[in-house]
Parts: sequence; structure tokens; C-alpha cells
Amino acid sequence: MSDTFARALSAKQVEQLKPREKAWRVADGGGLFLQIEPNGSKLWRYKFRVAGTEGRYAIGEYPAVTLAAAREEHRLARDLVRRGINPTHQRQDLRKQVATETLERRAGSFNAIWTAWSAATEPDLRDATIAQRKREVEKDLLPSLQARPIKSITRQELTTLLRGVEVRAPEVARNLRNYLYGIFEHAIDSGLMELNPVPPARVLARRNQRQHAALSPKRMTDFVNAVRNASIEPQTRIAMLLVLLTACRKSEVIEARWSEFNLDAEEWIIPKERMKAGREHWVPLSRQAVDLIRELRALTPSNREYLFPNRRDPHRAMANRSLNAVFERLGFAGEGTPHGMRAQFSTYFNSLGESVDVIERCLAHAPRDAVRAAYNRHEYRDERRRVLQAWADQVDFQASPGTRGL
Repeated sequence: MSDTFARALSAKQVEQLKPREKAWRVADGGGLFLQIEPNGSKLWRYKFRVAGTEGRYAIGEYPAVTLAAAREEHRLARDLVRRGINPTHQRQDLRKQVATETLERRAGSFNAIWTAWSAATEPDLRDATIAQRKREVEKDLLPSLQARPIKSITRQELTTLLRGVEVRAPEVARNLRNYLYGIFEHAIDSGLMELNPVPPARVLARRNQRQHAALSPKRMTDFVNAVRNASIEPQTRIAMLLVLLTACRKSEVIEARWSEFNLDAEEWIIPKERMKAGREHWVPLSRQAVDLIRELRALTPSNREYLFPNRRDPHRAMANRSLNAVFERLGFAGEGTPHGMRAQFSTYFNSLGESVDVIERCLAHAPRDAVRAAYNRHEYRDERRRVLQAWADQVDFQASPGTRGL
């Protein structure tokens, strides 16, 4: 392609060109032309052909782009065409690059992506889960990663980081890997990167599935007495005893709202959003459980949402580890857990030959036999009330005389 061609326009001619009823053009040479629109706009365009395909390259609008400036841009574009490069495509690529670099500067750090991902996913999580995730990320990920451009973080360093945490806390390491995967997927969706560097689950040892520790019957009596006599906050004592008396999961108790209870009807209805299986759970309350909740009501301001609010922020539920810490504080560490109380309930009534359906309904377990579940829709409400009252009476009976009446 030769650069030898005559230029047809002068600056004065460009200035004097007038609009017509329809858009019209005047050529300057070498494919450069000025298009005059009916509204008076004057647009510089370059018509070219690359690999047999014709294209149009928009240079700009006169007078912001003068004749001299248009010719210089035209010269650069012709040079690209000479090398087989479509100038329009190259400009688009440059704009994408600039946009990506701007995005990386503004929101491309690990901390920025973690913050955005966290905000996007929090609405579907329980308060306790949000608090745990925040605690683990701030302790083990942010110290070394927060200021890093997310694109610069490699799979090898993530593997090293996770294995280092695994030595101290295997379950936390598995949690962190899941968080990292979501964070990097968010970065990909945001256009910051294309591949997820998070290592596969196999870089960490497989989880050793162990049953939750459960106290022996004798130690259960000792534990209940210790809870009754210890100098712990009344709210913590009541929460621990309600986990025992209702056979509910720890999270279901510590995140309970006052709106879920009808003490006159002696019942507690846990909404499906808070249940592990995603189904509403009806809990008949024993006399002992009702007494505890009434005691708690007298201690709690009437405008509080939670039965067991967080000490630092009453708009959140009690900290997830609070009840586990009671076992440690009272000398029962390693012998039992709040969740293990559900196993004690199940073991006790199975040993008495109680209906498995009733026991499993009390525990809010999904029926194992899908066919039977499809046909047996009886809720066993009377039976469940009888069983939970019998359980409360048994726990009350086991307590020493000075501590009866939980």
C-alpha cells in the first residue's frame, strides 16, 4: 500500500461545508473522508479493507478533531491496515485493556473481592455462619493476601497457606478452601481473571468423621448439676438446658426468636429457613422448658428479637462457641458437646423401645425410608409431646435434690 496520494481538503473548505437534506461525504484521500450529517455534525471516517473485508474506522468529530489531527490518526490507522490489523478491533482491544486495568486498580485486590463476595452471599447465611466465616478469613487469609492483586495469587501459595492452617485446624482449612473458591469465582465473574487458582480438595487430608462426644448418664447428672450451680450468666445456663430439654440443635436454640414461641400453647415453631433440612419444625415444650423460657422472658427487654442475644451486639445471636465453652469451663471438655445431647436423647428412648418415627421427628431428622415417608405423613404430635416431657422429667429426676426443677 502506497502512501503517495493527493489530499483534497483544506482547513477552510472543511469549515465551510454545509449540511444537506441527506448525509453526504467528501473525500480527503487514501480512504479518509468527512461525513456531513443533516443536523450539521461532521464526522471523520476511514474506509479500509483487511483480508478482503471492508471496514469503517471512526476517527472523531470535527471541530474537536481538526483536519490535521484526522490525517495523523488516518496515517496511524493505515499503518495498521498495511500490517493486516483491523484498526477498529485494535481500539476495542485497547479499551478493554484500559477498562480491565482500571477495574484491577479500583477493585482488584484480594480484600476488595472478598468484601464484594461476602456482601453478595451474606443474605443466604445465618448470623452465626457469617460471623464464623469473617473470623476465619480475617485470621488466616487477610494478613498475607488482603493487599495483593487477586490475579497475582498462585495455586502453589494457596496450597501452602491451606496446609499450614491444616496443621493447626483441619476443619478451618477446609472452610477456607471453600471460601477461597467462592472469592475467586466472584473475581472471574467480575472480569478480573479467567481461571480459578484454588487447589482441589485433595490437597487437604480427608475429614475424619467422628461422632459428637456425648456424656455418660452419670456424667450427664454431674453436668446438669454443674450448670445449675456454676456462676455463669443466666442466659447461657438457660440456653444450655434448653438444648438438652428440646433435643434441638445448638444453632436452633441460640438463634431462637421470641416470635417463634407460644408459651400458652407450650410450643415452639422453628421456621424452615433456620432448619438444616429446610422444613418447619414443631417443638412441644415440656413444663420445665416453659418455666426456663418464662424465667428468661423476665430477664430480657421486651424489644429484643433474640432469646439469647450477643453480648456485644444485641441485634445478633449468641456466639456459636458459647455453649461449647461451658463444657470446657465446667471441666467436661472432651467428654461431651451440645450436639452430643441429641445422641443421649436418642439413645435413651431407643433403649426403652420407643417408636423410631417419634424419636426421629423429635430430632427433626428426615425419614431414611423415602417410600415410607411418602405415605406416612403422621406428625406424631401427641407422642412427641409425651416423649419430650418424659425426657425433661428424667433429666430433672437425675439432678440432685437441691437442683430439681430445671
